[in-house]
Amino acid sequence: MLDALVSRVWDDSPPSEVRNVLYTYVTRLRRILERVEGCSGERIELRRQSGGYLLDVEPERVDLHRFESLMARSRRVTDDEERARLQRQALSLWRGTPLADLRGAWFGRVREWIERRRLEALSEWAGTELRLGRPLTVIEEFGRVVTEQPYAEAIIEQLLLALSSAGRPMEALELYAAARRRIIDAIGAEPGPSLRRTHEAILREEVGIARPAGTQLRVPAGRGEDFSLSP
Repeated sequence: MLDALVSRVWDDSPPSEVRNVLYTYVTRLRRILERVEGCSGERIELRRQSGGYLLDVEPERVDLHRFESLMARSRRVTDDEERARLQRQALSLWRGTPLADLRGAWFGRVREWIERRRLEALSEWAGTELRLGRPLTVIEEFGRVVTEQPYAEAIIEQLLLALSSAGRPMEALELYAAARRRIIDAIGAEPGPSLRRTHEAILREEVGIARPAGTQLRVPAGRGEDFSLSP
């Protein structure tokens, strides 16, 4: 386990006397956790166990665990307003780039996995907002997200639906054309089938304009050049 920890922190280039360096880091981390414990009054302990270390903390103190718990609860409720509330609460826990100050291949893979979880949650939230007839909320949020994640097809798909539902199908088609070019240039293949089906549904005018507040909007099931969007 210690070897795995060393590999994750330093990849294939550990410093000399790496175990002593690791023990120094553990000591510093424990002091930080003691200060946090003193401020919060809740026990947070990093303790040695067979082969490695265990961080003993209540799951609800960890943002990622809270996020996963809230998203799981949102999938169990039947009321879309309550579902949207739980999804927004989960997404509000995100602050910047996960593990931003940590380098190395292992941290990169973890960072990528965490970011995928966020995009999946955003897509679910957008689907809920669209069913509630609130496409402008999705447009306002996803214009920025698509700029940050230009190949996230689930996000692009939900933005297409939102634009079309808001009575802006030409913008949706322009968005798809630009996204398709980016994807082809990047991987040499067409977008995935779900995104293509949504594009075809917009072409056939099968996505209706959002109804007034208090009614629900039906949208096709889905995963949820530069461009600019305004709500």
